[in-house]
Amino acid sequence: MLTCIHLVVWTFLCAAVTHTAAAADRSDTVHLVRRIAGEEFLSETVRIGDLNGDGAPDVLFVQNQYGPRIITCLTATTVAGETLWQVGTPSKDNGRCYCDLPVQIYDWDRDGRNEVLYVRQATYLDSPPPDPRIVRERAPRYEGDATMVVLDGRTGREEARLALPAPADDSFLLADLTGSGRREDLVVKDRYWNMWGVSHGGQVLWHYAGSVGHYPAIADVDEDGRDEIFVGFALVDHDGKVLFQKDAAGAHQDAAFVVKPPDGRWRLLFGNGGIHCLSREGEPLWQHPLGEAQHVVAGRFRTDSPLQFMAVDRTPVPTHRRDANAWAILLLYDLDGRELWRRPMQPGEWCIATRRIRWMGPDQPDCALVYGLSVDQRGPGKPVRIYNGQGEVVDELPLQVGPAPGETDFTSDCYGMAADVWGDSREEVLLFGSRGFSIYANASPLEQPTLYNMTLYPGM
Repeated sequence: MLTCIHLVVWTFLCAAVTHTAAAADRSDTVHLVRRIAGEEFLSETVRIGDLNGDGAPDVLFVQNQYGPRIITCLTATTVAGETLWQVGTPSKDNGRCYCDLPVQIYDWDRDGRNEVLYVRQATYLDSPPPDPRIVRERAPRYEGDATMVVLDGRTGREEARLALPAPADDSFLLADLTGSGRREDLVVKDRYWNMWGVSHGGQVLWHYAGSVGHYPAIADVDEDGRDEIFVGFALVDHDGKVLFQKDAAGAHQDAAFVVKPPDGRWRLLFGNGGIHCLSREGEPLWQHPLGEAQHVVAGRFRTDSPLQFMAVDRTPVPTHRRDANAWAILLLYDLDGRELWRRPMQPGEWCIATRRIRWMGPDQPDCALVYGLSVDQRGPGKPVRIYNGQGEVVDELPLQVGPAPGETDFTSDCYGMAADVWGDSREEVLLFGSRGFSIYANASPLEQPTLYNMTLYPGM
């Protein structure tokens, strides 16, 4: 059923591309199959999931007031660009994002259909009025609670809401804190300083005060059937007990990753001024000082070992410099922290991130999707690249995220993610920004085992 739906979508999009992106750059191996430009609802924050219940993934575009981080509009579309519903008023001025936004797609009520969950802010007191030119990360005082709002994924109608601690209006995760066997509880946080565990029913289970970083990682690290939360400098148990905590010295983690390799020993990784690898007890296994480590990810990028770690050093210069002479470096490490290779980017490519992508197929090594910005953040930006485990560029994608028709002056922040939106066991590249959204697919034939001993009389 799912495969048939995806094939229909694929056929439609390949046909649609002839009039939506006929002038786009193409190569023999990369195919632009969808581009949306000029729509008011476009944004630098998107989520992927089945919203209309047809079994195929859909796209949720999330807009906000840039400085105050107030979510202003949610727009649900199919991957073909058909609008399903919209809540709020879209505006091209609200497509930019200062940080991650508290929105997820999940089957919250366990009925087999997805809902959209997002957080409405509490009232900020003793703070200046919302101003898109001023970043507002927290208030001196709050009035009322923050609110988790649950929307029907098919229609956008509000189904439920529950109160959250007032400052908890940054990113949130779904976790199993109560042993239900399903990740239906919440881990909510403010920008950098506090984190709370909240049950599915809305009960605040615990509060953690400390350096929580941008986005924690969750896993059942102690293997008791309930999740722990890793924030880089600390590991918090399902009940809020701090299993270990280290002095953050005023720093925060920019990325966290938890993984259990085939050797059975958990690795807890995070990046800040370097890349750090800890045991589940919090003991340092290895570390490397870097300028600004970002987006630490684990994957099987090579076949000569079961797992490797990839990281980006965004400012490999003595000072935290971001100008035309600065550049980022992509690095790959083995399980023991040995550097396998490093690849410097072009001068000016400092704002850069990486994601693991199954670009070659299910039985092939992972690749790395690397994207970033030019220093002045104007114009079409830098290309998006896909690297293999040897550090080679296997594909390069032009940025098809803007400008809007007739627009000559725009900011081209570009973000990317990997998702199998066709159901062909390979992941596609989704690029999105405040002026455009595009999907690229690997157009090279998917390598298959040789079909030998073939006959009209199957049975072996």
